[in-house]
Amino acid sequence: MRVDWQPALILHKRAYRETSLQLDVLTQDYGVLGLIAKGVTGAKKHILRAQLQPLQHVKICFQLKSELGLLTQSELLTDGLIVNGERLMAGLYFNELVLKLCPRHDGDSELFQLLLHARNDLANTEHLAWLVRRFERDLIAHLGYMTPWSYSAKGEQLDATLFYRVHNELGVLACDTSAPGALSGQDIINFNNDALPSKPGLLQLRKIMHSVISLHLGNSLPRSWKTMGELTQAMLK
Repeated sequence: MRVDWQPALILHKRAYRETSLQLDVLTQDYGVLGLIAKGVTGAKKHILRAQLQPLQHVKICFQLKSELGLLTQSELLTDGLIVNGERLMAGLYFNELVLKLCPRHDGDSELFQLLLHARNDLANTEHLAWLVRRFERDLIAHLGYMTPWSYSAKGEQLDATLFYRVHNELGVLACDTSAPGALSGQDIINFNNDALPSKPGLLQLRKIMHSVISLHLGNSLPRSWKTMGELTQAMLK
């Protein structure tokens, strides 16, 4: 099957033989794919290599004959994204989550738009820890891995003055402020309404999101977590 000029996001690249690259890409209509880009590591191919870096938004032509297809052409769809340090690590973490959680060859235009928006947000000045928590939330909710947080497990409206803990299967349960994993009702309400939670709330939400993700990944946990954990304090400043 040949596909021409499909919008795509580069998720990961690695060297393949002497002059080629093996790419993981998220396409708009065909989902996550593995593609070989032949002959792109030579000295005269630096422009093409720049297009095929992780986080870049491109349009591609490719042929699919098996699990691993062949990239035949690519062009940037938007200006190349340039981010460094913590924001680069966050973007690579987004890509790793998609690779680990999402099935291959499963077209999902909503997933594509979700990652594209998160990738674009990396270029602005939005609070980075909040951007990361929001992407985790939206991704696992999209995949159906998270119980609703709009109401408590008893069907009661959340109270901003109370504290709650989150159970992966039951949902939101009222608790004492000293209970392990206690999260203020106001922070949960903010989380639901796309408003920035408090600093303690963001730290607790990190643990909760990772607990949900771990439940579905087993031993294949994101390698980014260690590095991202070391950056968390800096991200919350």
